[in-house]
Amino acid sequence: MRRFFLDREKILSDKPTLTGSDVKHLRTVLRLKPGDDLFLFDGQGSEYRARIIASTPKTITLSVLEQFPSIAESPLEITVGQGLLKTRKMDRIVRQMTELGIYALIPVLAERSVPRPRPERRAQKEQRWETIAHESLKQCGRSQIPCIEPPVSFKELVAVSRTHELKIIFHEGNPGEESNLYLKDPRDVRSVLALIGPEGGFTPNEVQMALENGFVCVSLGPRILRADTAVVAICAVLQYAFGDAGGRQETS
Repeated sequence: MRRFFLDREKILSDKPTLTGSDVKHLRTVLRLKPGDDLFLFDGQGSEYRARIIASTPKTITLSVLEQFPSIAESPLEITVGQGLLKTRKMDRIVRQMTELGIYALIPVLAERSVPRPRPERRAQKEQRWETIAHESLKQCGRSQIPCIEPPVSFKELVAVSRTHELKIIFHEGNPGEESNLYLKDPRDVRSVLALIGPEGGFTPNEVQMALENGFVCVSLGPRILRADTAVVAICAVLQYAFGDAGGRQETS
């Protein structure tokens, strides 16, 4: 059954309604009509079964029948500190990270970050990323939109990272000097902060700063990955090692 996003306040109002492009999709593509059911999600972790009670070319009016928590959210809170990439790459990785179940994204102004967005354009970019994340939620079955934070400097991020149980900086340096990812009993890890570099990776100074602030340095192996490839690999590995992608062994 198809899923549509609607703010929680609107879902819980007396007459929840869908407008805009969703109306055309429901009426002309799916050909749904009054009496048909659909699912809503609120971007905050809840889903709803609703029934169409009225349909016009501009508005679909609904009745909410049931509310239930999403089962597609990971038990692992992955926060990705991503070195800023060029616009199209950032758009793509927002979609991919949402599909892979991340909890939050923090764009990082690293030393080798090429984009340096002007303050007046940051809000526009953040809004675009939120829109992309919403669209991705429809496809992947999640109901909670990732938190997309304003860009921060590398120094600011590592200085305020104390609340995370596991902090990792991914770097392609000498693997012999780096830690293995399986550092902890998976049951002990509920939140991870993963720092992923921009094109060109992190500088030695940034890696040293992270280590001094309690991060471990991990390599993805002998091959150098593109920045947007590394994001997907890292999120998938973290979900496998500590999340709900098949590797975690739960015990009573």
